[in-house]
Amino acid sequence: MQSGLEGPWAQVGYNQSPVRGELMRWKATAVILAALMLAVGLAAKPGEVAPDFRLSDASGKTYSLASFRGKPVILTFWASWCPVCKAEFPKLHQIAQQYRVPFVVISREPKDTASVVLAYMKAYPAFLPLLALPGGDTPTAVASRFKVLGQPWTFVLDGEGRIVNLYAGPVEAEAIKDDLALAGYVP
Repeated sequence: MQSGLEGPWAQVGYNQSPVRGELMRWKATAVILAALMLAVGLAAKPGEVAPDFRLSDASGKTYSLASFRGKPVILTFWASWCPVCKAEFPKLHQIAQQYRVPFVVISREPKDTASVVLAYMKAYPAFLPLLALPGGDTPTAVASRFKVLGQPWTFVLDGEGRIVNLYAGPVEAEAIKDDLALAGYVP
């Protein structure tokens, strides 16, 4: 039997049929979905109080999550190289502008220095990018407290700091709007 392969694969008669290729794609998809479900299962959960943190903005002003109490907050963990983040930021920015709720963005990527983050955020003035606080928290430590395993991960918090919902991966604008309503936000 001629399989078109060379080396040891050809010697054992390995046949890469279309059915076998499709089966391998299904298996790979199942493994990825299982890993994502496990990651979301380990993450901070809706109804829990979100862990507090202390980070600073570009001017050096310190923010804690507790400083936003009394109003809903959208918190997104992202990275400058993340294609999903790049695709969803414009629509999320529209929500931030329209709803005027704190929209905190934290890059958990160590290579995203303050200058990289601030240059990236020039296109999104309604976002509040938070950076490492000298002698305080780092974005990576904050992401660990939230049990974030990738990016983007978006949390919607109510005015008491409880998690209303979280999204591992892309999120639709309508879902965020619905979550803000659940968080008690009235436009």
